[in-house]
Amino acid sequence: MKQYTFISDYKENKELRTSFEALAKRTFGIDFEEWYQRGYWGDAFRPYSFMDGSSIISNVSVNKMPFTLCGQRKFFIQLGTVMTDVDYRGQGLNRQLIEIILKEYKSTCDGIYLLANDRVLDYYPKFGFQKAVEYQYSKELKNTGSREAMIYPLGKKEDYEKIEIIIKKAVKSSLFEMENSGLILFYLTYFMKNSLYYIRSLNTYAIAEEREGILFLHQVISEEEVELDKVIKAFGAGIKKVVLGFVPQNPGSFEKSILKEEDTTLFVLGEGWEEFKQKGLRFPILSHA
Repeated sequence: MKQYTFISDYKENKELRTSFEALAKRTFGIDFEEWYQRGYWGDAFRPYSFMDGSSIISNVSVNKMPFTLCGQRKFFIQLGTVMTDVDYRGQGLNRQLIEIILKEYKSTCDGIYLLANDRVLDYYPKFGFQKAVEYQYSKELKNTGSREAMIYPLGKKEDYEKIEIIIKKAVKSSLFEMENSGLILFYLTYFMKNSLYYIRSLNTYAIAEEREGILFLHQVISEEEVELDKVIKAFGAGIKKVVLGFVPQNPGSFEKSILKEEDTTLFVLGEGWEEFKQKGLRFPILSHA
């Protein structure tokens, strides 16, 4: 079997970065270049890859995920961008990369996790990963307030620089808070570029989507503590239900249910996951890599 060259942390090599991005676009339809050019691809995201010549042919990315849980700092590793070029599949390349990563990180973090699609549910248990349950928080609304939340446009360099500073200065807004600003900015660069709102009366930003009277509230960003109900109310009377993409600081007023996402299963490895279950947690939706 042909031997390929292992390489990691090569984002500053334009040829290799471009090859990685091309493979990601072919596999998942996602692009990383604008995120890189804006300076948000930092050390928290590191591809582990095999290359054939100067072409990236297989990859598993390490995402370093610091969290705060009830005032305590936790450090997890999330695996993502698991992909192999169609012409190189069936050679065990992803398996080798995962083994390299587990050897390097398994003893250095509170746990390793990933979100798998339905086609590979039998694959990750071979490395010791186990299925885990996440919880979702939501509630029905009788909102009679007027709408204050307005789209905050992102486009210019200055727009991103401003929101980056605000994200880094923001107070904790959830029980299980991610501290990876680069990942939030990835979403704001691509999938949720038009999903950032500003609520002037609260001096608060929110990343959210609205569909058929349901508010999917993904993140609250404020430099001072703000009541979550006031943020929700600012989206106006047309909102009949809110679904949170995070665990609220005070979950008691929300309905807790098992999170069910189509073609997505959480797998975990390591110690410390019992607390995750006991406290009814979920990984914030903007932490998905």
